[in-house]
Amino acid sequence: MAFLDDDDALEQDDVGPSRRYGAPRQRPFLARRLMALAIGVLVIILVVLGIRGCLDARKERGFENYVRDLASITTEAQQLSSEFFQRLQDPGDLTELSLKAEVSADRGTAQNLLDRVNGLDTPDELAAAQGELELAYELRRDGIGGVADQIDTALARQGARDATDQIATFMRYFLASDVLYGRSRSAINNQLKEQDIVPDEKLPNATFLPDPIEQWLDPTSLATVLSGVAASGGGGECEGVCGLALLETSIGGTTLTADSLTSIGGGGPYELEVQAQNQGDSDATDVTVEYTLSGAETSEGSGSISRIRPGATQSAQLNVQPDPPSGEELTLEVTVVPIPGEEIADNNTATYTVVFE
Repeated sequence: MAFLDDDDALEQDDVGPSRRYGAPRQRPFLARRLMALAIGVLVIILVVLGIRGCLDARKERGFENYVRDLASITTEAQQLSSEFFQRLQDPGDLTELSLKAEVSADRGTAQNLLDRVNGLDTPDELAAAQGELELAYELRRDGIGGVADQIDTALARQGARDATDQIATFMRYFLASDVLYGRSRSAINNQLKEQDIVPDEKLPNATFLPDPIEQWLDPTSLATVLSGVAASGGGGECEGVCGLALLETSIGGTTLTADSLTSIGGGGPYELEVQAQNQGDSDATDVTVEYTLSGAETSEGSGSISRIRPGATQSAQLNVQPDPPSGEELTLEVTVVPIPGEEIADNNTATYTVVFE
């Protein structure tokens, strides 16, 4: 049986070397796995960085496209403002009818600009600024629309004052829109700086309501501007120097003084007499005179003078209705509405303080 023991010994000798040489062959395999894992991690990092870079580039392009499109809209809005106010300031050969047609066309342009602002692809970071922009362009559209609706009456002889007051109110829409645009522009520029983005095209520092602002907000100054348009409904444009003046106002025979309180007696009904003088070179026709009596309640009325020769004075009689309250200090504003072509209207309006006894 000794040979069996020898076989077992041989078998044990054969197994021994395979165990000794197995461990060294596993070490290169483990190293290859670690290297593959490292490469995989590196690839993942590169992919993440690539995706992040693409997202950053896409975000930057989004900001740049937004600013470029908005700058283009702003430039067109500036052109609209220039043309709109130039027509009001210097209508040239435009008549009342043609001026209204031009202003109505401007309303359509303003609506188009609003639609384009609403359609901007806005980055999330600029959502608040975009909201103010949309409101600004809504105000501009509504302001031009309001002027278009009132321009006929403002250029007529009857009801011109109320219509001009309405237009002056709509002019404030443009002023508010400029404030909103300025706020939005500042927010957009701050966000671009925060994102470290320098767009190829920057937003202009633009306003819609031109200087002098007071000229457009004050009804009397505005009436002077609008008087440059030849009204087709009467009161044609004069030749040479054009100008009217309010000389005197009286109620029931009592002459009013602008710088002091005037008591009016006699009881109603009351009649307001306004003397207007033609200080121009040609006849003034269909001259409108208006008043507003303000206190706890407000009343207003108007009258007209058919013709005033150059240098002559004529009077308009206006009934004060309803009868004003007694014992209360009231403010009476009287205006001789400027005629077409009248450039200076400082002496067309007077304000009085009155008490009816």
